Amino acid sequence: MREAIGLAMDYEWLNRQLFYNAYERVRGYFVASDFEARGLPGPDELALLEPLRSQLPPEVFEREVPLPPYTSLDPDSGQTLRDNLRRARDLLAEAGWRYRDGALRNERGEVFTIEFLDNSGSMGRVVTPFAKNLERLGIRATYRVIDFAILQKRLDVFDFEVISVRWPGSEAPGTELLDRFGSAAADTEGSSNLMGVKHPAVDALLDHVVTARTRPQLVAALRALDRVLRHQHLNVPHWFSSVHRIAYRTGRFEQPAVMPRYYQPESWVLMTWWASPENLNPPPGRRR
Repeated sequence: MREAIGLAMDYEWLNRQLFYNAYERVRGYFVASDFEARGLPGPDELALLEPLRSQLPPEVFEREVPLPPYTSLDPDSGQTLRDNLRRARDLLAEAGWRYRDGALRNERGEVFTIEFLDNSGSMGRVVTPFAKNLERLGIRATYRVIDFAILQKRLDVFDFEVISVRWPGSEAPGTELLDRFGSAAADTEGSSNLMGVKHPAVDALLDHVVTARTRPQLVAALRALDRVLRHQHLNVPHWFSSVHRIAYRTGRFEQPAVMPRYYQPESWVLMTWWASPENLNPPPGRRR
């Protein structure tokens, strides 16, 4: 069901029509970093995954890490929105949901409904075309804007169906991931485990993450974790910007020759820009 819902988002249309092709699709939980899983698991990942084989689906070992659905404008590509919706329809049918009496229903006749919650209204232009695609599958989607305090209260007790959330990255993820993906946090009010992840294999990999003593150990553990989570289709990946857009007055500022890596643009700007010496000590008679 979760995979089917993800197939209904036409990200390429959103990026083209709403974002002027300014963004890239989020692929996983550690996108564009050393920790992002790619292709098939390597030897370092397999060393961590093999003891967990009985707890994981065969796809984790046999298939490349799944990428978000792609929609093409080529009608013969097999990856058009219509193709994706057909695939979603088949997945929903396998899960017991079939279209009848004007809606997608399960064996008990219950209608498949989804409520999108937002506190600002900014996601409306994204949810609207997404909801239209879901409706083509027979899913009744609603978009509701509520006060932030009410939204936060509902998040704290996991009283929601679909929300949009941003998770900042880190150069060295660690114990914060226990609150985000750990089984204990799934039943703890106010935790960051909004997806309700409760999986023994995930817990085992999190233990490898927090006990890693070298960078290669941390990289292997996080790639394995990323792989296992992505095979569960727990979310609908959104987008990110691969650049920081900054407007500045030319000739007034300088940067180091070798730029350090920062995940957050605010820190990047404040720590790598400074006034040039000639502007700090302008020649006589020259105004700053």
